[in-house]
Amino acid sequence: MAERALPPAVPASPEPASSSVVSTAFGSPLEPVATAAATPTHDTYVVQKRGTSSGQGSAACSPCVLRTLGALLAAAALVGAAVLISLVISLVVLRPGVPGFSVDRITVINSTQQQRVDYDVFLTAVNPNKMTALWYRSGTARLTHHGTTLAKGDVGQPADGGEDATDFSVLLQGVKHNGRLPRAVEKGFSGSKDHLVLQLAVEVTVQVHVGALGFGQRRLAVDYGITAAGLSKDVHIASQNCKSSFRN
Repeated sequence: MAERALPPAVPASPEPASSSVVSTAFGSPLEPVATAAATPTHDTYVVQKRGTSSGQGSAACSPCVLRTLGALLAAAALVGAAVLISLVISLVVLRPGVPGFSVDRITVINSTQQQRVDYDVFLTAVNPNKMTALWYRSGTARLTHHGTTLAKGDVGQPADGGEDATDFSVLLQGVKHNGRLPRAVEKGFSGSKDHLVLQLAVEVTVQVHVGALGFGQRRLAVDYGITAAGLSKDVHIASQNCKSSFRN
């Protein structure tokens, strides 16, 4: 009987690698692998600051101080100017001195064509306030005798201009009364030298000026009481009394 052949021998499997080898290569599973921390590298910069001397600092601050002082002085000057202007307006402009008037001449003009008697009246104004100038614009005038109107007309620009003028020439046109003039007036026209009482009322617009500045306009009223010796061509003024005042 033939002998049964034995199966070939199975080679023995090699032993697994020692845990120490694994631990050496990958570290122990219970101990994490230590990683070396990268040490940051810092660059060091040295900044050198230049010092400023005390003399240069004071020199730099001097213009600032001068500008501040200049601004303060300018503000003080503006405040002073505003106060001065307010005083001028309150004391001079809002309450200007009332000018005085006088009648220098009255000339009687007989107009035969118009059958009326006109009067050429020459007035003089005196401004008592030397800080202001009075500019006369326009107005009206009326000549009466005891309430009876003899003549009336407009007051135009003064003879010497509008700037602080003093002389006015006013032409008053006679009012027709159909031959019913007061007896004293008729006698005056006839050459009588008896005293005759006349009233002259003038209203004129005035603008107050301080230098080149013009302020609000005011209405000036002037009332004359005149005593005339007759009503010949050149009327002799025996006496007169004038009152003037501002109406607004």
